[in-house]
Amino acid sequence: MADPVTFQIEDGVLALAVVDKTESGYQDSWQAPGGGTVDTVTEGDYDAGAASWKCQVTSGKLTPSASTTTTDVPATFCGPARTIPTPGETSYALDAEFLQDVTVKAGLSRFLFEHDTDEAYFLLGLDGDDPPKAIGRVRVQAGDFGGAARTNLTATVSLPLSRKPQIDFGTATDSEVVPPNPGPGAASGATAGTPGAWTPAGATPPATVAALQASSVVANPATAWTTGAYVQTGTAGTGGQAHWDGDSWEAGAAP
Repeated sequence: MADPVTFQIEDGVLALAVVDKTESGYQDSWQAPGGGTVDTVTEGDYDAGAASWKCQVTSGKLTPSASTTTTDVPATFCGPARTIPTPGETSYALDAEFLQDVTVKAGLSRFLFEHDTDEAYFLLGLDGDDPPKAIGRVRVQAGDFGGAARTNLTATVSLPLSRKPQIDFGTATDSEVVPPNPGPGAASGATAGTPGAWTPAGATPPATVAALQASSVVANPATAWTTGAYVQTGTAGTGGQAHWDGDSWEAGAAP
């Protein structure tokens, strides 16, 4: 008979970063800064203050809330009345307890207060940057300020998630991401080079130069590309090359 699995948090991480929708290549499906996934992001991808925040946190967890409605079926000549449950999508909250760090200019207390109601990416790691860990998006809420005299001041927050989180279950040597990482999809950006690169990494480029010209792909840099720079669309050869002239996408390498 196998022994039960137990786990204690000894090297936890709680990191946040405000969602920046102007970030190059931004997509609404992102669950972490830069479109990172739970198996690739680290504490360093979030707000610089996160490295010290974890030393303030005394508890952090994702709390699910079931959403269930019921349908009542009346009694009939051949059966009693019954109630049929209909489960809805579970909602989540990032619940944390921490020691107030109101004497720190860039502490967790200040971040929560400053970004109250903003949407933010979160990382909740139970073993540093290794699995098990979770990422997602929350709405920031300010924490407590002050309290009883001559006691260690504490605060609690419950940050509602705006969508289902992504969790990496397992260990550093054997883990699995749930739900699985989505494919990068169509390219949303293009960076100059010889050839340049489509972003996010692994994204599908427009099939032709004409398709690129009709798209909303964002050029990086936004100024005219230097001589010889181009990106290669899905069309092979020079006929599939295009460059940004500072105003629009044009065929061929930059002159």
